[in-house]
Amino acid sequence: MKKKKLIACLACAFLLAAPAFLRASRNYRVVNGPDGFYYGHISYTEAKSDGKDPVIRREGETAMEAAVLNLPVGPGDTILTPADRRCEIQFDSGTILRLDVDTELRIETVNAQSLSSSARLSNLVLVRGRICAMYKQYDRREMFQILTPNTAVKLGHKTVAVIRAAGDGSTDIQVKFGKANAMFGRDDRSLKQGLVKKAERLIVLADYQFQRSAYVPDTAFDLWNDEINANFDKLHKGQSALPKPVQNLPGAVFYFAQNYGSMYGEWLWDDLYGYVWRPYRNQMQYPWGWAPYYYGRWSSYGGQMYWVAEEPWGWIPYHLGIWQWDAKLGWVWMPGSLFAPAWVSWEFFFGYCGWRPWGLYDWFDSFGTGFGYWDGGWSYGTLGPYEGAPLPGPPGRPFLYNVPKNKLQQTDALTTTVPKEIKSIKASVLAAYKRGDQRVLESVKQAAAHTVFVAERDLTASKVQEKALTWDKIPKAGITLPAKADVIILQQPTDTRKAAFNVFRGNQTAGPSAAQADEARAIRTGVRSAEAKTNSPTTAPAGTNKGGSIAATRTMERQRILDWNPDVKVAHRLGVRIEYSAGRNEIRCPELNLKSSDRLQGQAGFVPQMTSSGVSFVPSSAVGSGAPASAASSGPRSASAPTSRPTGGGEKKESSGGGGGKPKN
Repeated sequence: MKKKKLIACLACAFLLAAPAFLRASRNYRVVNGPDGFYYGHISYTEAKSDGKDPVIRREGETAMEAAVLNLPVGPGDTILTPADRRCEIQFDSGTILRLDVDTELRIETVNAQSLSSSARLSNLVLVRGRICAMYKQYDRREMFQILTPNTAVKLGHKTVAVIRAAGDGSTDIQVKFGKANAMFGRDDRSLKQGLVKKAERLIVLADYQFQRSAYVPDTAFDLWNDEINANFDKLHKGQSALPKPVQNLPGAVFYFAQNYGSMYGEWLWDDLYGYVWRPYRNQMQYPWGWAPYYYGRWSSYGGQMYWVAEEPWGWIPYHLGIWQWDAKLGWVWMPGSLFAPAWVSWEFFFGYCGWRPWGLYDWFDSFGTGFGYWDGGWSYGTLGPYEGAPLPGPPGRPFLYNVPKNKLQQTDALTTTVPKEIKSIKASVLAAYKRGDQRVLESVKQAAAHTVFVAERDLTASKVQEKALTWDKIPKAGITLPAKADVIILQQPTDTRKAAFNVFRGNQTAGPSAAQADEARAIRTGVRSAEAKTNSPTTAPAGTNKGGSIAATRTMERQRILDWNPDVKVAHRLGVRIEYSAGRNEIRCPELNLKSSDRLQGQAGFVPQMTSSGVSFVPSSAVGSGAPASAASSGPRSASAPTSRPTGGGEKKESSGGGGGKPKN
């Protein structure tokens, strides 16, 4: 028994040490999203698909979503576990949160920019139940706290703590490793702070009295955690050395490669691509043995379509980096530094929608795809990267095309810039294409044929592989086209990703909104109603928040007092309020008309910062450098009274800024 506990403890310690491999100062960038943000996902769940599984409630949504593996989570999400099942969340910083049975946890902010300092706030509200938090600091700026009804718990770097919000109103904090700081009290005049160290326990009663004792192990939740940790160790046996280029990529990619790469696939060196990862399932060739973005389902989150993979390793390879089809290797993954909800390209065809992995060729200047009509028969054609490139057509016949290249241009490019780690690979493949490399030509020829199609009504299916069709299986009866033509291109929506989201949301609601119905009609027919052409909708589509969630998510007033956020202390001196907006993942001060986005979008090298005197302007470099709030004191004020709003005027001169802020590893 002692040996088993020792193994579990060592595994737990390894979980904390392993995220240290995450290069804390090298987090990824989000495509079409906030800078400095990192996502979470369901990394383990005791799901049985019987209607009693853990669920997630999105902000502004009435229906709940089953907490399936690889489902994204973020600000505004509430995770609820039933009376007999648990689940686990993992953030891309390396932080792991395990939820016990009968637990409710709300994610309020993730790395949100402070208004008064360089700190970034990650706030989680434990409404009830118990969690095990294994915290790894993203960098020195992050302040990670868990709020219960009567206590604010701030975790230290590399800390493992079990926190319980009991039904009697008390909070129980037990620390296995590291340390935690607790703040509690009835009001700001009676606040107490308590440090909880390794193997210590602090209980804050409902009346704010407190008790200290030694850590009490061997609860059912502790035993479950120990079992998970002990089994986790199996994932690290027999792994191969990681290629050096992978070690220089974002920490989340490195963590995946270190812990899962050799368990589910192998790293290969290729003269054309360099180091790539190929899953073992690649032995089952397409279609439909195995292909990326095939086994799983779609989820709408934050106005975008997220791919939720069934593969246990699926979070990182489907969101960071791209998948490439190669005639020699099959499907391989090229890790990257840009995070996207799904690296796919969308297509639409008479009530059907399709997607294929976004690959290297999509960054070629004139590469695109389109549905072609050839000599009375259907074919799926791909325009090559250069004019005059061979185009695949019906077997044994030439494929004719008289379509300008711009008609086939990709209209929904995920990013206008190629990630730096992909640039050299793109150049290598492009050079091979120019010299007529048969391997590359064959790969280009097959790329577009890897599109998965489903009927629009099936886009919300829980397993899209059960509804998927290949191009030749799509019913085409009843579609009227000219008897003869070289190629006719079916018009695609201007923004195909938005069109996919509208179709998905239309399936989720009782009926699509007028805007969604019109979008779907335009997808099928290429014609938009006259009313829609002249009138823009005055309300946001059902289930979304106009302007990105105007209403801020607030906790109880006493929780705003019990808060380690330095903004709260400054706001109290000024007599103003601090609010948290989960929809925008930001902190706000309504009276000073100040919000996190103001600090992240400074003009002329200066950003507003809340101080005890009001609002001052500081160099924008101070926001990310770790400069303390006091560095703003010498800057000119644009608002000095608590009830006044900043006028935005006044001379802007540089104030003394703080120094380095070296990230922790």
